[in-house]
Amino acid sequence: MLYVRDKVAKLGNVILGGEVTSVEITEAGSVYVAQDEKGRYKKSQPVGYENGKVNIDILLEDMSGYSTLAQLRDMQNLFKGNGQDKPKLLPIVNDDCAARGITQVYFKTLTSKKVISESKRIATLELWAPNIGTVKVIKKKKSTKKKKSTKSKRSKSKKSRTKSPARDSRSTNRAKKRARKITKKR
Repeated sequence: MLYVRDKVAKLGNVILGGEVTSVEITEAGSVYVAQDEKGRYKKSQPVGYENGKVNIDILLEDMSGYSTLAQLRDMQNLFKGNGQDKPKLLPIVNDDCAARGITQVYFKTLTSKKVISESKRIATLELWAPNIGTVKVIKKKKSTKKKKSTKSKRSKSKKSRTKSPARDSRSTNRAKKRARKITKKR
């Protein structure tokens, strides 16, 4: 659990040393931009949202019995513990995050910077909210086979022809008999 309140941060039941200087929350929409072959823009289309990002800056200073390196070591153990091979999903408690709908985060990056002129370090925690999308389930309807009607569609006659007209050896007797019957009736 990450708890941020008045310059104090609590992550996984451990109060992080130092003073929280800023909390930044970023969310963005994802837009696909289509281009033609020549590189000109044709249209843009929204496709969803990117993961929300929470950046927390913490100022680490030497305190009585708790050095900046010890504070940084504690943060590193929370970021990646022994035997941990992937980030854990952590619940986050923060007014800004709650207002934006972010309740759980992954510990993405831990950055530290030593300020040489002063005896302090600055640690930055980058947390990513999981992109939880809703999935709409649609039942597949049973397909019923429709009978094909031969009246509506005319089938193409199959001709047994060779490529050369000289070798065409089709039997024309049936067609000749029909033609004779038609002409005799009249």
